[in-house]
Order: sequence, then structure tokens, then C-alpha cells
Amino acid sequence: MKKSLVLIIALFGICLGVLSFVYFTYPELIGVQREVKVNPIVGAWESEHAFYGKKERLVFTDDGQLKSGSRVATKYKINGNKVIVTSTDRVVEYRVSKDGQRLDAYLPRVGRVRYTKVNSSQQNSNQRQ
Repeated sequence: MKKSLVLIIALFGICLGVLSFVYFTYPELIGVQREVKVNPIVGAWESEHAFYGKKERLVFTDDGQLKSGSRVATKYKINGNKVIVTSTDRVVEYRVSKDGQRLDAYLPRVGRVRYTKVNSSQQNSNQRQ
């Protein structure tokens, strides 16, 4: 009796281990969807106010940020409506509006800066000019 109870508990533990391995490694096999975090700041953004006579333009991609035509390695930490962007020269916390069209940041020596999302139709018209 004791040997069968030990055998049943051992088999239960092995089955539980195999199921947890499958759940965490291949969740789509058992019908669980992987959680995909969408980065809300990917795209082009333009400041509402001009600095030194020119509006600032930010371009974020999935794997980095474009600055002056070159790609800068960037890490994103997404926490709800806050995105912390860490690049080689600075760390900036951006807050994304609920509709995803405005971006706020607090920059030292400048204060609060608001950016608006640049639509692809606006980008195409700006490129034609």
C-alpha cells in the first residue's frame, strides 16, 4: 500500500512538472496566447513648440531610436502608460495619452515637453515639400 501511494505521488509530481514545462515553454500547444507588449511610442513624434526656431522630431523604432539620421541603441521599459527610454546619453520617462496621440516628457532645463504623433500622411506631405 505504501509503495503504491509513493508511486502515485511520484507520477503526479512528474506529470505536474511536464505540464508546467509545456505551459511556460510552448503555451500555444495548450491554447494559451503569449502576452505581447505593444510599444506605444514606436513611430514619429513632433514637439508642439519650437526650440531654437525648429520643432524637435523624435523617431522610435522597435530596436532603437533615430537621432540625426543614425540609429542609437535604445532600451524600452513599458509600465502602463509610462515608457522609460534608456539610450547611451540619457534616460527619459515619457507618458503616453490614452488615445496614443500625445506624448509628455519632463526634460531638465526645458521643463515639460509635449509631442504629438506624426501620421504617415503628414510625413508623406512633408517629404514632398
